[in-house]
Amino acid sequence: MAGPWRARKLWVWTLIASVLASVYIAVGRVAVERSNRQVELVMDYDAAVEMCRASGYPVDAFLRRAREAGLTSVALNERTVGDLIEQGKVRAFTGRQILDYDKLSPVTDPVLRQMIDQGRLLGSNTYLFPRDASTYNEIAPLLAARLAGERISVIDSRRFGPFIETARSLRQIEEVNIGLDPAEVSQVNAAGLRVVARFRNYPGITPEKMTFFVGRLAQFSGVSLVVFEGQEVLGYPDYIREAADVLKSHGLSFGHVEFAVQQGDKAFAGLMGAAVVRVHSITAGEMNKIDVQTAVDRFVRAARERNIRVMYIRPFPAKIGEEAAAVSQNLDYVGAIARGMTEPGFTLGEARPFEWYGPSRPLLVIVAAGILAGGFMLLDMIAFIPPIAELGMFVLGLLVYAGLISTGFATFFRQVAALGSAIVFPTLAVGLVLARARARRSRSPRLGDGTGLRDACLLWLEASGVSVVGGLLLAATLSSTRFMLHLDQFMGVKVAHILPLMLVVVLYWRYQVAQRRTAGDFMAAAAEVLSEPIRVWHVVVLGVAGVIGLVYIMRTGNVYLGLPIPSLDAGMRIFLEKMLIYRPRTKEFLIGHPALILGALALLRADKRLALPLTLIGCIGQISMVNTFSHLHTPLLATVLRTAYGLVIGAIVAMVMFGAVCLYVRLTVRPSGPAGQATTGVTADAGAAEGERIEG
Repeated sequence: MAGPWRARKLWVWTLIASVLASVYIAVGRVAVERSNRQVELVMDYDAAVEMCRASGYPVDAFLRRAREAGLTSVALNERTVGDLIEQGKVRAFTGRQILDYDKLSPVTDPVLRQMIDQGRLLGSNTYLFPRDASTYNEIAPLLAARLAGERISVIDSRRFGPFIETARSLRQIEEVNIGLDPAEVSQVNAAGLRVVARFRNYPGITPEKMTFFVGRLAQFSGVSLVVFEGQEVLGYPDYIREAADVLKSHGLSFGHVEFAVQQGDKAFAGLMGAAVVRVHSITAGEMNKIDVQTAVDRFVRAARERNIRVMYIRPFPAKIGEEAAAVSQNLDYVGAIARGMTEPGFTLGEARPFEWYGPSRPLLVIVAAGILAGGFMLLDMIAFIPPIAELGMFVLGLLVYAGLISTGFATFFRQVAALGSAIVFPTLAVGLVLARARARRSRSPRLGDGTGLRDACLLWLEASGVSVVGGLLLAATLSSTRFMLHLDQFMGVKVAHILPLMLVVVLYWRYQVAQRRTAGDFMAAAAEVLSEPIRVWHVVVLGVAGVIGLVYIMRTGNVYLGLPIPSLDAGMRIFLEKMLIYRPRTKEFLIGHPALILGALALLRADKRLALPLTLIGCIGQISMVNTFSHLHTPLLATVLRTAYGLVIGAIVAMVMFGAVCLYVRLTVRPSGPAGQATTGVTADAGAAEGERIEG
């Protein structure tokens, strides 16, 4: 026995060293998170203009009042040739329109007349006539750069002045983007607001074109952030690297929009390195359905719980018949968001990228040693392996891991190690409950005795401590700016939610059913179960279990069987958010923790009817706790508080449930016989006898 005991001591000391390393990494991560508390409120310019026009309110005045309410910046899209035409700065005609006009009334301009007579004015081409010389001088170099490589000509006319001929159709030329509008930039700056540039990708883009238009931002003061417009990042698909280099060379940050689908955004963010800022936005479609308070809560939650530092605000559109109220409503909306940010301690201003952070390789190896130690502790609960063999595998595993994280696939192998922690520690936590409940079963009291509940709570707290250790090791393994920015993320969420439950079934059989812990016994018992005839109630139970399992797997994300979260669940979440600093996870405080406490009580009382289902449900809470630490984009202090809230509220829920069960038993169970023994229920003596039989 000395060998296994020494091995267990080695694993314990290894875990202690790993926890200390994890705490050291966590302190560094918290320092990075706390050093970046400035949030930028950005208004979409086009949406603001549309709202102001519908309300009959000057855009300049609205922007000034929005700044006073807390707005910091305005996002400007690139203007297009179509915008110039709409503004009356440019007149555009197709060659066919000019030729048709010439048939009705001959063109007298000498230059155009000569082009028509010589057949050089083509019906498929488009001709742009600037309003005046200053407009021509402004747009001619922009179009020359934007349409470089295409057929474009400048023709000088004595009557119309210089005009531009392009081989594009009128519809195509209207969509050509030519950079930010200097007049809009001046309008935003005059209101005391910063500018966020929105570039749009287009076919035929080249590094030279990107360099030209991004370089023009230097003439505008205070532009430091770019949020791409449309479904693609700039330069996609061939020149993403060049686009990232251009942004970095001009000191610009990339605004990575949360939940948006933009082709190439992950690759672009990876190339930008530390110059990435996460953006939260509510789409234009959602703005027609959402209410003000829900929108405000979303932005505040994004800053507090997901480290988002740019809030992209679209104003609520003016409703028919209520146009006059739209301006004041949106000013109140901006003010509510600003107050929601400052109350938790954020400041308003230019968003800055998070400091680049990542633990050293030696620290990662020490953390991995703890995950391996936990794995061997779990393995020891399932089967006997000679200590010398375990030690050899342990050393070999560490050496291999140290080598792998020194390669270009370091992120992948860190994700594998984190997945190992997510599987091992919840299983180990529940396994310890199963093992120790068996050892203490002979002392189990009657149902109404508080001693049994106390022992069950102690087992649950011990299990929860193991899961928290696993969560710390997982978080330390993945701690880096890339994970904090959600550019990389924990993988294997479904596996981490399913495999521990399967392993707990094996451990339950080992510690609560089998007399000898051998694989042969387990296989024989499984074969015996499989050889039993299938009854109707078996099918019903399996069907119900299958539905519950499907719901459980689907709820590991933010989708409930493909539908939105039920209103009751959503209402409870909002209530908890307002009552607490951070909302605990429902599957922990309402399901997992109470079930494991009651499951431990059932194990202590040898109640076979409830022990396994309650233990499996209780395992969900342990899995969820470890999984909570895998959300690296959530501030670590928020994760710790959320976990603590879940433990406290879960214990309270368990007490209430236990009291309800005791009250039910007291009201329904009637004594019989001279000894006053209950006619139903499992007594402590029966539980002890059953425990002695199993110990056998």
